[in-house]
Amino acid sequence: MQNFLTLGVRHRALTALFIAAITLACGMGLNKLRVDTSFDSLISDSDPTKVIYEKIKQEFGSDNTTIIYVRASDLWTEDRISALQEMHYALEDLPFVERVDSLFNVRSIRDQNGMIQSSTVLDGVPYDDVEMKAAHDNALYSPLIVGNFISKDGNVTAINVSIVKDPDDPDFDRNAYLAIEDAIKPYRSAFDEVFQVGPPRVNQDTETNLFDDLALLIPLSLGVLTATIVLFVRSAFAPIIPMITSGISLVWAFGLMGHMGIPINILSAMVPSLVIVIGSTEDTHMLAGYLSGLKHGQAHTVASEKRRLATLFLIRHLGLPLILTSVTTTLGFAANGLADMSLVRDFAFAASVSIAANGIITLLLVPLILSTVGPLRSRLHRNEDAISSDTGNQEHHIRGPVATILKFCRAAAGHPRTVIGITIPVVIIFGLFALQTKVSNDPIAAFKSYHPLVQDVNKLADTLSGMEIFYINLESSKPDAFKQPENLQRLADIKKYILADGRFDNALSIADHLSLVNREFHGGDPAMMIVPDSEALVDQYLLFFQRSDLENYVSHDFQRVNIVVRHNIHNSHDLKMAVADLDARVRAIAGPDLRVDLVGQNLMINNAAEDLIKAQVQSVGLLLVVIFIMMSLVYTSTIGGLLSLIPNIIPIVIVFGIMGMFDIPLNPGTATVAVIAIGIAIDDTIHLLSSYAHESRLTVDRLEAVRRTVSSQAIPAISTSVALTAGFIVLLWSNFTILAQFGGLSAIAMIAALAADLIITPVLLSYVRLVGLYEILSLKVGKDVLTKSPLFTDMSSYQIRKAILLAEMVEFKAGDRLVGQGSLGRDMYLLLQGSAAVTLENEGRTTRLATLNEGAVLGELGFVQEQERTANVDALSDGEMLLFNADTVRRNMRLYPHIASKLNLNIARILGARLAETSQRLSQFDQEKEV
Repeated sequence: MQNFLTLGVRHRALTALFIAAITLACGMGLNKLRVDTSFDSLISDSDPTKVIYEKIKQEFGSDNTTIIYVRASDLWTEDRISALQEMHYALEDLPFVERVDSLFNVRSIRDQNGMIQSSTVLDGVPYDDVEMKAAHDNALYSPLIVGNFISKDGNVTAINVSIVKDPDDPDFDRNAYLAIEDAIKPYRSAFDEVFQVGPPRVNQDTETNLFDDLALLIPLSLGVLTATIVLFVRSAFAPIIPMITSGISLVWAFGLMGHMGIPINILSAMVPSLVIVIGSTEDTHMLAGYLSGLKHGQAHTVASEKRRLATLFLIRHLGLPLILTSVTTTLGFAANGLADMSLVRDFAFAASVSIAANGIITLLLVPLILSTVGPLRSRLHRNEDAISSDTGNQEHHIRGPVATILKFCRAAAGHPRTVIGITIPVVIIFGLFALQTKVSNDPIAAFKSYHPLVQDVNKLADTLSGMEIFYINLESSKPDAFKQPENLQRLADIKKYILADGRFDNALSIADHLSLVNREFHGGDPAMMIVPDSEALVDQYLLFFQRSDLENYVSHDFQRVNIVVRHNIHNSHDLKMAVADLDARVRAIAGPDLRVDLVGQNLMINNAAEDLIKAQVQSVGLLLVVIFIMMSLVYTSTIGGLLSLIPNIIPIVIVFGIMGMFDIPLNPGTATVAVIAIGIAIDDTIHLLSSYAHESRLTVDRLEAVRRTVSSQAIPAISTSVALTAGFIVLLWSNFTILAQFGGLSAIAMIAALAADLIITPVLLSYVRLVGLYEILSLKVGKDVLTKSPLFTDMSSYQIRKAILLAEMVEFKAGDRLVGQGSLGRDMYLLLQGSAAVTLENEGRTTRLATLNEGAVLGELGFVQEQERTANVDALSDGEMLLFNADTVRRNMRLYPHIASKLNLNIARILGARLAETSQRLSQFDQEKEV
C-alpha cells in the first residue's frame, strides 16, 4: 500500500505518463457519448406487464401519443379551421406517425330528422357561416368528442398524434419533437396558442434542461468549492488540486461511458457537481496533511526535500483512511446499480466510476503535485512549536464557531448517557415518520411546478383531458364475445365507475360508440345513452362505423376489447392507489370468464416506483453489510464495524423522517440519497476511528484519547461537511425537482452526519479501545520480544502485535526509575527496547538482583493484585516499554477474549515460575542456614 501511495513521489514521470495515457484513451470515447431521456429508462426491466403491453400495443395501437393543443378565442372561422386542417395533414405526412385523430376524422353519429347521419365532425372546411355553425354544434353535441377533441366552450381543440418509436434510433424523441414542431410552426400565427405535449416533448425538455443544469451547476460547484477550501485551508493553491483531479476523473468516467455505450441521463447531470464537491474532500484532507507535514519537517531543509518529506508525512498519516473513504464512497454510489431501472443503474455507473477514478487520481496525482510544486508555507498553523499532530492538541488554534462546536462536542462526550438518552427517542420519532414516505416515478413530476411543460400539461387537463393514457384490456375465449349486450354492459359499468370515481379524466370503449348510436336511434334522448339490448342491434349499429373508427377499441374477431383511459395523475402513490382500486373493480365487473389486463407505458413507469423501495432496501442493506465487514477487518473487531455504522445510519433515518414529514416522495433522485449519504458520511467516521486508534496508543485514558481525536479532526470534519453541504445545496438550482430534492436532502444528511460523528461517535468510542489492522501490520517490534518474552508464549505474531497495541507505549531515558520499591500499583511492564536493572534497598545498602533486557516482564504481581513493589527498577539505557494497567487491560480485552485468555495464562505461568524460583531460593537459603 505504501508503495502504491508513494508512487507519485518516487516515480513522477511514470505516474504522470500513466495518468495521461488513461485520460487520452478515455477522452477518445467522449465523442461517442449520447444522452438518454426516454421513458424506457424509467421502466423496470423485470416488469411482468411489459410483454403483455407490447402485444396489446401491437394490436390496438400505440399509447405513445402526442397531443397538439390548439386554442383560439374564435376558433370557428374559415381561416382557423383551414389552418387546422393543413396542420392535420402535415402531421400525417411525418414518417414516424402511425395515426392522427382530430375533428377531421373522428366519427359523429347524429339523428337528423329521423335519419341517422354518420360522418366526420369536419368534412373539409365549412364554406359559409351556416355550415360553420352546424360544424360547431356537431362537435359539441357528441359526448365522445367533448373532452377528448373539443373543450366544452368550443375554443380549444386537440390533434392526437400516435407515434411509432424507432428502437434503433437513440435520438428518436428529439427528432420526433423537432419534426412535429416544424409541422405545426407555420400555423401558430393563426391561433392564440399552439403547443405539443407528449413523450417527445417531455424527453426533449428533459435533455434541454439537463444541459442547462450542466452549464449552471458546474460553475456554481466550482465557486462553492473554491470559497470553502480557501476559507478553511487558507491557501490559494488549495482549489487548484481538486479542479485538476475532478476534471480528469470526469474525462475517465464519461469517456468510459462513451466507449461502453452507457448514456447520460437526468441523474447523470449532477455527477460533475458531485465529483467536484465530493472529490475535493479527500483533496482537502491531503492538503491539510501536507501542510501539517511542513510544520513537522526540518526548518532548514531545501525546498524539494521539504516538499517530499511533507508529502510522505501525509501519506503515512492519511494513507489508509484515504483508501477506505474512496472505497466506501464508491460503494455508496455503486450500490444503486442493483436497481431494475436503467436510469438509476446508468447513474450508478457514471457516479461510482467517477468517484473511483477520482480516488485513484487523487492518490497518485496529488502526492506528485505536492512533492513537485506544493506550497512551502502554511497559514493553517500559526505557531510551529505549538502544533503537535501526535497529540492532536490544536485547540488553542481553533477560533470562532468551530471552537464553540468543539467545546460542545467535548462536553457531550463527558455525558454519554444524556447523549444516548436524547438520540434514541429522536431516532424513533424520525423513524416513525420515515414509514410514511411515498414513492413517485412520473417524468412530469421531475420538473418544477412552474416549468412551461408542467403548465402546458395542466392546461390540457383543465380544458380537455390529461395527456397520460393507459389501456384496460379485456379478453374472452369465445368468438364475437363483445357483440353480446351483457359483455358490452360490463364495459359501460367500468366506464360508469371511472367517471364516478373522479380520479381519472375520461374513458372510451366500443360500448360508448354503440351507446351513442342507440341514443340517436331514440331521438337523441340522453336516457338512452346505453348499450343496445340485443346482438342484432349491435350488428346493425356497427354498420355506422368504419374499421378505422374502432380499431383502437375492439379486435377484428370481437374477442378482445380496449378501454382507453386518460388522466392527469402525476403522483405515483396516488396513481398506484387509483389503479389498484380500478383493477379490483374491473375484475369484479368482468367476472371469471374474462381476462383483464391494465397496461400502459405510464403504468409501467409507475410500477417501477415500487421497485425503487426494493432497490433502496437492497442497496442500503448491501452497503451496510460490506462496510461492516470491511471496517470490522480494518479495526480487527466487530465492534469497530458497528461503530462505523451507527453514526451513519442515524442521518439516513432523519432524512427519511423529513421526507415523511414534508411529503417528499422517494423518486429516482431521492432514492439514491441513502446509499450515497452513507458512502460519503462514513469518510469522517473513518478518519475519527483512525485518529482514535492512534491516540489510544499514546494514552490509556479513553476520554483523553477521545478529546484529542475530536480536537484533531474537528477542522477537517467540519470543513469537508460544510463543503459537501454547500455543494449539495447548489443542486437546489437545478431545473429538475428530483435533483433539487436530492440536493436538499443530501445537505441535511451531511449536517446530521457531522453532528453524529462529532457527538455520538466520540461517546461510543469512549466505551471501547480500537486497534487498526494497519497499525498491527506496520508495528515494528524486536525479534526477541516476539520469540523470547514469556508474556507472549504460544501467541502468534498477529496476536502479539494486537496485545502490544492495546497497551500504553511509554518511553524512558537512561537513569529513569521505572518502578519504585515500596510503591503501590496495578501496572505490569514489558520492555520493548533498552535495558533496566532490578535493585533491592535494605538498611541503606543497594543490592543488584538482575538485569532486564528486551522482552522482560516486571510488575506482574501488582498486575494480579495491588501490593507494594518489592524492588526498584531503573533504566540503564534509553528505550520504551509497554504499560499494562490491570483495569484498562480488562476493559480493552473484553473485545478480544481469545488474546486475553492467552495473556492471563502466560501471566499465570510467569507467576508460577517466579513462585518456583522463590521457593527454590528459600530452600537453598534454609539449607545454607542449617549448614
